[in-house]
Order: sequence, then C-alpha cells, then structure tokens
Amino acid sequence: MARVLFIDGCVREESSRTLELAAAYLDAWRRFRPQDGIETVRLNELRLRPYDAQTMRALAALGQNWDAPQYAFARQFRDADHLIIAAPFWNGTFPAALHTYLEHICVAGLTFVYEENAYKGFCRAHECVFLTTRGGFYETGKPQLSEIAAPFLRSLLTMQGVDRLHVVAAEGLDVEGQDAQAILARAKEKARALAETLTAQSLPNID
Repeated sequence: MARVLFIDGCVREESSRTLELAAAYLDAWRRFRPQDGIETVRLNELRLRPYDAQTMRALAALGQNWDAPQYAFARQFRDADHLIIAAPFWNGTFPAALHTYLEHICVAGLTFVYEENAYKGFCRAHECVFLTTRGGFYETGKPQLSEIAAPFLRSLLTMQGVDRLHVVAAEGLDVEGQDAQAILARAKEKARALAETLTAQSLPNID
C-alpha cells in the first residue's frame, strides 16, 4: 500500500469546483489502486498560523528534534509516496491557507538541506499533481505571466526533492459565453487519464 497525501486547499469546500475536479482524480486513483491509503489534509479546518517571531523562537529551541508535534505536517509530507494538491487560482497563486501550509512543511534538515550551492530534498514522492480552477485563461499569451501558482509550486517541490509537477487546470470558467460545465468536464477527463497513467507506474507497496 502506497501512502497518498491529498492537500485540500479548496476555500468553498463542498461547492468548490476545484474540489470537484480533485474528486475525479481521487476516484480514478482509488479505482486503479484500491490498496492505497489516501490521507487528506483539509486546510480550511486546520487554520494554521503563519510563522512569526514567537514561532521561530519556539522552533529554534526544539533544535533538530524532528519527532516534535510542530513538525508533524512536514514528516507526513516527506513520507508520502504520491502528492496531490488542490487549490483554486487566487490572486496569481492560490489561497493563503496553502501558502501557510507550505511554510510549515519546508523544514531545513527535515524535508531538505542546502549544500554545495544546491538543494537536496528528502521527500519520498517524485511526483505531485496540482489540480486547479481558474476564472480566466492563463495558459498561453501575456496572461500566462500572471499565473505563478504552478511555477511557485514547481520551484518549492524541487527543493524538497519532488522532481515532477503535473498540472490539470479548468480555466475560463467565469468568462462570459464559455460553457463552464463543459470546461470542467474536459478537465475531469484529463484528471482521470492522468491518474490512470500515474497509477500504472511503479509505486512502493508498503505493508
């Protein structure tokens, strides 16, 4: 059984189109690899606090006590075999809750180190799937410069040792004259196809 980690950064919860897209991917994954355990981190429920001076002092006092509760999310992220992140396009990237979560899982010495002018990541997963929805069109042309969620994630994940980021986006959902349901349906099909492709690859079977 592989460890699959689903990070739910969908602000609107049950009415979220991004969560609907993520459900298509997760359902396909379960169909092709029913033996895997899928852990879910619901960021709306966690209400994680961004780091501040008090947090930094507390972490410094812990030293390299990586088993401390403060590092639970970082350990969970590091030890996952497959990573899935779902979050909507939000002011160029994604909601603040996901930014805060990423701050909590980027721990020097635990998920990565910096040595010899390069990062070395310790995450077990080699691939991450990012599922997102966008009101406008950002995949081509000048608007592409305004979409920095995927480049941001790709950079951060590479630092942690996650080599590949797959992006499935339903975009143009709020553009007048566009068929939002049809756009979302096509994105779901892409998500299902990606799940089928990735589940066919070699993943560890953990007792």
